[in-house]
Parts: sequence; C-alpha cells; structure tokens
Amino acid sequence: MAAWRAWYRHDARSVGLIMSRKMLAQLAVVLVFALAALMYFWLKPGGAAAERIACEDIVRGCRHDDLTIQAMTTPKVMQAFEMRVTLPEAESVQASFDMQDMQMGINRYRLQQQPDGSWRAMVTLPVCVSESSDWVMTLDIKRPSQPLRTQYTLEFSAQP
Repeated sequence: MAAWRAWYRHDARSVGLIMSRKMLAQLAVVLVFALAALMYFWLKPGGAAAERIACEDIVRGCRHDDLTIQAMTTPKVMQAFEMRVTLPEAESVQASFDMQDMQMGINRYRLQQQPDGSWRAMVTLPVCVSESSDWVMTLDIKRPSQPLRTQYTLEFSAQP
C-alpha cells in the first residue's frame, strides 16, 4: 500500500508538471499573438489625425488639393477593381479598407507607381457578414518633402 501511495504521488506530480508546462506553452502563444497585435497597431503608419475627403462617386473620381482618387470600375465585394491615385511628388502610397464601424482585418495595399506618375493597385474588398456596403478607405502617403506620412480617409459604397 505504501509503495502504491509513493507511486501515485510521484505520478500526480509529473502529471501536474506536464499540465503546468502545457499551460505555460498556451500562455506563451497567447502572449505572442497579443504582442503581435499590439505591435501592428503601434507601428501602423500615420499617427496624426487623417484628413477626410468628401467623395460622392468614387468611379467619377474625388479631388482634394493635388490628390485625385478614382476607382476605374464600380467597386464590388469579392471582385477585383483598379484603384488609381494621382499625386505629384509622392514617394509611396498605401491604401487600407475597413467598414464604417467595423475593422475588416489586415486589408492593406501598396499602390505601384506607373510610368505616367499615377499610383495603381488591384483591390478586392472582403465580404461582410452584415451585408453592409459602406466602406472607408485610408490612404497613407509618403512625400519626400515631409518627414511623416500624410493620412486621408474617404468613404464610399460598394455593390454586394
């Protein structure tokens, strides 16, 4: 009987040790994901408040000072469409897309500069379970004359 108790205590300790190692591993995974999310939002370009651009029809194009934004076809969910940005002296242009009141995950595009000086990307909007069609595009623009990126936001609708 005493031998069984000694074996049981030893076995219970090793099971507890295994369980605590499992819990530590799970905690480490959760901490890594939390740290990655924190770094994403902390290192996300921008920082200053974004300028809002009024835009009635993104297909006809929207202007703000020397910036022009245009979708070459009507934006539709889950169908690629070309987004074109024209801005003299831009060093880089990136666009991200979210719903009005809902983040849609990492949905970021780096627009490529074209020979004519415009910036273009093929964009695919993800499907939303709420079937909403109101989108917010955030443009991050780096200009050689400015040390920080400039951010603009633009609201538009997409067909489901």
